[in-house]
Amino acid sequence: MASRKFKYVNHTADVEFVAMGKNLEECFANAFLALFDTICYTKKVAASKQKEVKIIIKDRAKTIEDLLWYALQDALSIADSKSIFPYRVSKVKIRKLKNTYEISTSVYGKKAEQKDSKLDAKAITRYNLKIEIKNKEVLATVVIDV
Repeated sequence: MASRKFKYVNHTADVEFVAMGKNLEECFANAFLALFDTICYTKKVAASKQKEVKIIIKDRAKTIEDLLWYALQDALSIADSKSIFPYRVSKVKIRKLKNTYEISTSVYGKKAEQKDSKLDAKAITRYNLKIEIKNKEVLATVVIDV
């Protein structure tokens, strides 16, 4: 498997990416990183002297695609409401329950500073959202409305 975490795909109006991983958890973690990289310069945020803020993400959904959508949308909404730029994610845990999937993870960010801003992400869309397995790799396609 390649060491790539995500790649951007040409899109006419929004930002589209494909996150990769050797399993669902790694793929979801890389989807978070792609989202963070879209909205801010994550290396600059990580290097800043600002105090780190922890956001806990816990969601449940009937499908794995819905779970990805909920988790990314929550991370984006909470980061926006707290005026922080997220730049890293802790270990993602996904469980398959009887009729649902469940995710828990922590996202870390620092106070948003204009100099670290890239794009203003409005929302995670459901357009073209999919998770698939190709060549023993889990791929998640996501479009961000900017």
